[in-house]
Amino acid sequence: MDSNQHLFWPEKIAKEVIKKFNMDKYVVMTGTSISGDPHIGNANDVIRGYFIKVALELLGKKSELVWVADDMDPLRSVPEGLPKGLDKYLGIPVCNVPDFFGCHKTFTIHYEEKFLNQLEKLFIKPKAFFGIEMYKNGMYNETIKISMEKREEIMKILNKYRTNPLPKDWYPIDVVCENCGKISTTKILEYDNMNFSVKYICEKVEKILHKKYKVSGCDYIGTTSIFNGNCKLTWRVEWPARWSFFKVTCEPFGKEHAAAGGSWDTAKEIVKIFNWEPPYPVIYEHFLVEGQKMSKSKGNIITIDDILNFLLPEHIRYWMVQGKLTIAKDIRLASMVPHLFNEFDKAKKIYLGLETTNDKRKDNNYKKAYLFATFDIKESENVFNVSFETFLELVKVSPESNEVEFLKKRLKKLNYDFDENELEKRIKLAKNYLEKIIGNEKIEKIEIDEKTKSYLKKLINIIKDSENDDLLQQKIFEIANEYGDVKNFFSNIYKILFGKEQGPKLAKYIFIAGKENIIEKLKKFL
Repeated sequence: MDSNQHLFWPEKIAKEVIKKFNMDKYVVMTGTSISGDPHIGNANDVIRGYFIKVALELLGKKSELVWVADDMDPLRSVPEGLPKGLDKYLGIPVCNVPDFFGCHKTFTIHYEEKFLNQLEKLFIKPKAFFGIEMYKNGMYNETIKISMEKREEIMKILNKYRTNPLPKDWYPIDVVCENCGKISTTKILEYDNMNFSVKYICEKVEKILHKKYKVSGCDYIGTTSIFNGNCKLTWRVEWPARWSFFKVTCEPFGKEHAAAGGSWDTAKEIVKIFNWEPPYPVIYEHFLVEGQKMSKSKGNIITIDDILNFLLPEHIRYWMVQGKLTIAKDIRLASMVPHLFNEFDKAKKIYLGLETTNDKRKDNNYKKAYLFATFDIKESENVFNVSFETFLELVKVSPESNEVEFLKKRLKKLNYDFDENELEKRIKLAKNYLEKIIGNEKIEKIEIDEKTKSYLKKLINIIKDSENDDLLQQKIFEIANEYGDVKNFFSNIYKILFGKEQGPKLAKYIFIAGKENIIEKLKKFL
């Protein structure tokens, strides 16, 4: 039997990483260039990298998840919704742009801190490094020196993948102008390899950033050291450079980097100049929102905090660890939320040996997904046996002043298992779902004819007289058969109760929500 047959994707990757590098410690690298409010797409590589780190640890290996903030990149555009005054900082490293909100030293620290806080809410804590500090502290110094020495060799690699070759006066670093602070407008005139310094000019020639923003330099000519934050390696050289000094063994990244002639193709060759090997690549698809690419221009940006309004951290992690890396995850909250509540609860019961699908492979997938979703989270062994749909309807009829106690009593009376410590959290999430998602859905118009009204009266009478849900369910089917169109009968009842044609098992739901509440709803249509 293939030893990889029942391995989850992070485990398969971890085994490949160990096979390739065979080291005492394995470094999983991630990185983000944040120039605005962080969204869940920014966390894509970090969350996936975290699962690989966990897989390495489960295999008994020491591992570290590293996250780098690429905050020496120039400000190339003014993010939607931010002050117009930002446009005067175009071309300047984002780490040197002030925080317009007044709560942090810089623009990037404001958003970097927010991003790391959101990750922490998912119980993911990478070891964070900030580009500007890395440069100033000399972490890149040796690779900058090598890059300048091996400039022609690096140019040769880059030109292999270019239609138009780089100019002969190209250098692998960009200089920060000492006069105006811009990095997008400087050009190196000469390099002094004895003093490790460059002479440069901040060109007044107009440049276009992000295909729309015009920026020009100040015409300053100066000489500066290539070390300690005065210069920055260009992206295609910087990426392999940090693989070398972090000793990176694995890195997840978006598919655009892996396109033919992209940064992955050049980086895996350039890294050998720095005497290191390319890390094991983990290429993933980006998120969609309701089938569309997530973008600020479409106004469909979703953050981790947005999703945490409706789901627990372990639900988000469960969703992220499930499925194939090469298939885009489509965020459709209306269907995603109920599905994840129910799937996660099922996975937990299978993991604890309380339930089975009677299929070893499926059971294994549920167990692995639950394990990765809850790793580093203190999870109780109490389970929820209540479907999200049923729980949602019960929340609807709960008195606001005493909803927790009301639900406890109802669930206990109906012999449902539930985690008392988690109940309050789930109530809050369900209420958010009702208000912010269901509240925005179109409710199907309900038209009840005279025949159906007469059968509603019969249904009300049997609900009044029933003492248990099994007997009630049987009597409901008898009425439905007598009605003549079973499907249409149930469809009408579900429309009255839920505003849609389907719902949970009717009799059980009636006892959960309370017979008196259901009777009151049905009477409104008589």
